[in-house]
Amino acid sequence: MVLMDRKRSISRSCSQLLNSILPSQKCSQVWVETAIYTLVGLTLIAIILSVATPQLQKIKDKAVINDATDSFLLLNGKIIEVGEVAGNIRIVNFRINKGVLSVDSEGDKVIFSLENTNLKFSEPGSSIEEGDITYRTEEYGKRFTVSLDLTYEGFDITYKGNSELKVLHNGLHKIKLENQGFDEGSGKTKLDISLI
Repeated sequence: MVLMDRKRSISRSCSQLLNSILPSQKCSQVWVETAIYTLVGLTLIAIILSVATPQLQKIKDKAVINDATDSFLLLNGKIIEVGEVAGNIRIVNFRINKGVLSVDSEGDKVIFSLENTNLKFSEPGSSIEEGDITYRTEEYGKRFTVSLDLTYEGFDITYKGNSELKVLHNGLHKIKLENQGFDEGSGKTKLDISLI
């Protein structure tokens, strides 16, 4: 009889022990599942962002090129206006959000360049002419450099009276365009570009 009571007591103790362990196993299982679902969710978000981010950057860079084209058309119109009469002066506000604007006095050009972009605007190495603007895409490692050129055959462009290369970076720039008259030596109209 004592042996039977002892077995019942052990059986009850084991049953109580199992009941106390099982609920904590279920609780810990819920926490493990929550952690796994969280990790899976974060992994999916990371995968989606790694695919979407380059595409979003291409869209932003396309918008930068479109803005630069609009600004170039405005700048070109003002340069043509200034070139009509000696002594003409015009002020142009030119905003650069990304990329650089170069005044190349040696080549009588104004160039906008967007470097290190995922945007393949045109076939690398080939030029596309659209009106007075020439678009060109060059390979830059696995990325690209897109440039827009305005070349002026009838103007002798200078920067602050000197033949030099001036590079403008991000920001709003007030560009002064001044027709300094016809130069008999070069056979071109002298156009001076400076910043205010």
